[in-house]
Amino acid sequence: MTTVSALQKRWNRVVAPLLPNPQTTWQQLASHYSEPHRHYHTLDHVAACLKWLDQYHHLAEDPLCIELALWAHDVIYDPRASDNEARSADWFAQQFADSDLTHAQRNRVHALILATIHPHPPTDPDMALLQDIDLSILGADTELYDRYEGWIRQEYDFVLEAAFRKGRSTVLQSFLDQAVIYHTVELRERLGVSARDNLSRALGKLSES
Repeated sequence: MTTVSALQKRWNRVVAPLLPNPQTTWQQLASHYSEPHRHYHTLDHVAACLKWLDQYHHLAEDPLCIELALWAHDVIYDPRASDNEARSADWFAQQFADSDLTHAQRNRVHALILATIHPHPPTDPDMALLQDIDLSILGADTELYDRYEGWIRQEYDFVLEAAFRKGRSTVLQSFLDQAVIYHTVELRERLGVSARDNLSRALGKLSES
């Protein structure tokens, strides 16, 4: 089963019952994630995030809100913009305004999407799990991580090499400088060491002349 068909099947099972026009919302979401400038922030990324959620479902206090945030967190993605998460959160709010979610649930998902900016440490366990899932790629095996760095470079192909290396190094160093990259014990134990190895190796490559 392809990623798209598997995701649509999951959408129809989990999300569609909440919406008055689920097919229209699905088509919008799929269209955004399939934009030609995307190489990492695609439906494959959504599928990977949802797979992590399934593995650590037992840690979630409100798995539905986390799942909805994962579906929508990168729906708006313009590498030239700095407000993608806010625009994604607003997209969710608009699309789910007439859903069966409560006002509190809609606000919660909106807040969780904004948390994928990683502006500060998580303030509750579900936010911790969401942020860890969003950064799970940092702790991937070496081959996948290197592919990830290549995908990010493709998404920023409009940036000159020297400027990209400087900007990317700043981003990666900011993660490496954190006391912990993953805030849930389970993901920290599983991915923490490999994430630091990957980040250090990537920074080394970026510093090469």
